[in-house]
Amino acid sequence: MNTRQGILIITVITPGLIVLAISLYYFGTDYAALIKAESYVSQLVETPNTNERKLEFAYHRALAHRINVFADGTWGLLGGAIAALGIHGIVTIKEKEI
Repeated sequence: MNTRQGILIITVITPGLIVLAISLYYFGTDYAALIKAESYVSQLVETPNTNERKLEFAYHRALAHRINVFADGTWGLLGGAIAALGIHGIVTIKEKEI
């Protein structure tokens, strides 16, 4: 392994893959919470004796989960792009001839 390749692996590819893995994990958990919150809002809409305050609170909780899912997906894409740049750097490094 070349020194330049090692530097790219340590400083670019590994952090990119770590960010990708962590954000995809939290994307899954936040998406499950979003589905649960949306189904709760649907359940509240169907019940006839729901007051508006309870419905607004549930709706805004669902919006908070939606924002979290968006942010987690964005960080996942960013981590993947960072890792891809590092992989591209490794592939395009020219070997020095001795």
